[in-house]
Amino acid sequence: MKRNILVIDTETADLSGSVYDIGYTITNKKGAIFLERNWLVREIFLNARKMMGAFYAEKFFTHYAPALEMGKIKLTPWADIVATLRQDMLEHNINTLAAYNLPFDKRVLTATHKMLGGEDKLLPHSVDLLDIWQFACETKLNSRLYKDTAKMQGWITEAGNLRTGAEYAFRFCRGDWGFIESHTALDDAKIETEILAACFATHKKIPYNVLNGKTWRIVNA
Repeated sequence: MKRNILVIDTETADLSGSVYDIGYTITNKKGAIFLERNWLVREIFLNARKMMGAFYAEKFFTHYAPALEMGKIKLTPWADIVATLRQDMLEHNINTLAAYNLPFDKRVLTATHKMLGGEDKLLPHSVDLLDIWQFACETKLNSRLYKDTAKMQGWITEAGNLRTGAEYAFRFCRGDWGFIESHTALDDAKIETEILAACFATHKKIPYNVLNGKTWRIVNA
């Protein structure tokens, strides 16, 4: 089956949801990007109380304010974002939803949709799920080369485990040991798209619809 994939990333004001930055690419298994989208969620981003608690709140001044001024991103109501997301999925025949740590994005998107008045389904049709983190851990990051590289570069947690976040996966796939993840939605979705393509290129088993060890098929996020 031809895979038409939407790779999504979110930034949130808190762990319960409150998505304020949402971005995605539409791609294929080779990583070709056919469409990019990025918005700031008006209802969340303009809520000072919520945004003060955001982990990357400092990016309001270093990234988002300049991007807004230059017209690179727009403050957009959640309902309009959802409408465009649904239309893009229909027009591009999306059959796969992917993200790095998809369980997190799935949860916060659902929570934000409900919080901002969404009483209907977020997605227009059922899709297969693909957690890029799990796919990477089973392919690229499971190699002896990655393990040796991670140890040599110091990509080790305080507990002594190899780091497997998107920043480290991208460093390894690209061969750019100094890469720093931006932690903004569209930029992160783009690097996750490249990681996904590298995983597909291994031609190993693809963990569709497996999240946190359980099998899912999603009808709504």
